[in-house]
Amino acid sequence: MDFRPVPARRFIHSMIGMSRKDLYDDKTRNERFIPLMGDDIGYLLQAENDAERKIFLAHTEIYKALDANQAEIKYGHNGVAQQALRAAFGDQTWSDFDDKPKDQTIALWREKMLQKHADECERIGKLLPFSEKALKPYLRKWRKEIIGDLIDLDEEGEEDAARGRSDQKKTVDAFFRPSAKTFKRWHDLYHGCDMNVMALLPRHHGPGPKLFSFKPASIAFAHKEAMGYLDRSRPTKAHTYRNYLAALQEHNKTVAPHRQVEKVSRKKFEAMIGKFDAFHVVASRLGEKYAIRKFMAIRRSFTVLAPGQRIEMDFVNVDLVSLLVETGIWAILPEDIQDKIPRERIYFGAAIDVATRYILAFKASLVPNGASAVATIRMIMTDKRHLSTYVDAQTPWIGKIRPWFITHDNGSEFIAKKTQDVLRLARIEATRPPAGQPACRPFIEKLFHTIGLLIAPYFDGRTFHNVVAKGDYDPQKHATLLVEELIKIFIFAICDIYHNKPHEGLGGNTPHNAWVEACKEYEIDYPPGPSEMLQIFGHKVKRRVTPYGVTFMGITYDDPELQRLRTKYGEVDVWIKFDPEGVAQVAFKSDKGWLVARNTVGLDDSVTLAEWIAARNELRAHYSTAAEQGMKVMYEAINRLRKIGEAATLRAGLSPRIPTAGDFLKWETEVFGSWNVVASEDVPPLLQEGPLSDDPLHLGIVTNKPELFTKDKMEKAAEKAGEAEDNDVSETEEVVSNFSKYDEEY
Repeated sequence: MDFRPVPARRFIHSMIGMSRKDLYDDKTRNERFIPLMGDDIGYLLQAENDAERKIFLAHTEIYKALDANQAEIKYGHNGVAQQALRAAFGDQTWSDFDDKPKDQTIALWREKMLQKHADECERIGKLLPFSEKALKPYLRKWRKEIIGDLIDLDEEGEEDAARGRSDQKKTVDAFFRPSAKTFKRWHDLYHGCDMNVMALLPRHHGPGPKLFSFKPASIAFAHKEAMGYLDRSRPTKAHTYRNYLAALQEHNKTVAPHRQVEKVSRKKFEAMIGKFDAFHVVASRLGEKYAIRKFMAIRRSFTVLAPGQRIEMDFVNVDLVSLLVETGIWAILPEDIQDKIPRERIYFGAAIDVATRYILAFKASLVPNGASAVATIRMIMTDKRHLSTYVDAQTPWIGKIRPWFITHDNGSEFIAKKTQDVLRLARIEATRPPAGQPACRPFIEKLFHTIGLLIAPYFDGRTFHNVVAKGDYDPQKHATLLVEELIKIFIFAICDIYHNKPHEGLGGNTPHNAWVEACKEYEIDYPPGPSEMLQIFGHKVKRRVTPYGVTFMGITYDDPELQRLRTKYGEVDVWIKFDPEGVAQVAFKSDKGWLVARNTVGLDDSVTLAEWIAARNELRAHYSTAAEQGMKVMYEAINRLRKIGEAATLRAGLSPRIPTAGDFLKWETEVFGSWNVVASEDVPPLLQEGPLSDDPLHLGIVTNKPELFTKDKMEKAAEKAGEAEDNDVSETEEVVSNFSKYDEEY
């Protein structure tokens, strides 16, 4: 029976969530605002530096400004936690302490000790007392457990290559057991700053200021004073009761005798506290992130309703041939293609929103590592409509969000330092369910089996023609090409099949419609803007400051602050961060923190690093233009790539090999060398859209209505695409393959 997709709802905009703790940075007005109140129409905002200036913005205006990168939301900027961290560390982030690995190691050690404490408290069902007598045996035990984990005391099941030689030594950093008083100080700092590991960094100027002060409530008597227990200063029940007695005495002095209030017993008072909602108590005392981790990670007490409230992420290791066989694709492939498919194990990584079952990321990797996990996290927070357009899907891939909470397994790609650093910089809470319990993340485990059975009826053998058409037989190369073709099919299946198929977990609703409805009903955290994405996902390298600024990939970037540094310190090396998704700007570190420098050659914000490298490779193949440095020739090369669809392929990023910072530095040396681009006066406008290259997914083959695309129409479309390539530049395909050559080396 043919599949008939449910009509997709039209997506207009999402409801953006903001509170008084957040900051709305309006770049068009060059002002920053604090949200005062909001309703279903919009938000009333107050200027940060002028309490009298107030404006009202509708949800539509806010979403359009954020989507066009004309505004940015800094969540929690005015909250107590981030204010405390700024008071202690200024604008520094976790990555700023990379040059102080000892401080980072100390902070991570302290965090592990606190996590052991949290697990023990949850196991026994109460908070351990912070006395030396009660806490000392636990501190000793936790220290030994952490050291045991570091030296891999239990090596059963490990590969010999991972374990190393028996005559090699392994060095680990271990610290002495803290006192109960010191441990309580760590506990208060950590939970007082929303469980941000930066709060545990050593502070050489002595103990910091008290972050939270107790503020007794002021509503009805016994219950009013009992509400004082729900405070971030985490008072004990005894302390709350003493405050209640003092307030009771003061109240009775100021009222007539017949209006005096009777005292309730301590037992009754504590019973009143015991009737408070358990989730509300934990969220009020330890923070919402801790409450979500405690109650939702084990999926037992509360229902996930809002988009981004819980996202499950996982990498699934599958045999490439087995995947093709199980999904039914193998049977429709020609024999010559079947013979060229190597026996490779492929890792597919995906992220799914539990509330709506909407897929937010889908990545492939030949060897999963921190880079592939980071790419998956970034995909959650980026616009993916260009991908659905690239595979000719009718339903756009609209899902993008800053997650509240991510759950993943204990794989090396997730516990890698790079992955954990990105989660900290993005302020995303993450947890790892116990090993061997896939039931703790049930949705992601079923994803591949769900999609796989829906794919085969929509494709024929021509889908994988590129695997044969591109080059001689090479197992690694063909594995890469095959995965790229397979990813296109999966993306099409995600957008047009899975997202529009009624889901049993949604009561028959579709994931796409559930996402649209939930975004209207619940406020979401909008993804970071370009500057924050640069800080979170940027790669750090050192560059020399010259009178022209700093240079990367042949592009010069400058800022008045860079020239001030040069005037003060001379031509010194500074740390910069570059973002492969946008080379129009870089961040640099000065004595005032991380700042952003724009390019001085007029490079457009839409140009990606892969596109820039491919364009330079094309010019290098033409001796007449290789030495030219004007931006005009680079824009012409980029337009040729965009016209034939090669730029769209690069932007799609379907390759299972994800480059690291070292790969980009190697390409900079090999492709650019000492060549630097200069600004041109007559720069042609960049093409924003163009026809895609000869791809079966764009020739009408992939559709749920095959009768609309006859063989004649497909052949005409193929001829038209071929003529476009011939008319532009005959050497482009050969030149672009140079970038593929670099792609294969890392």
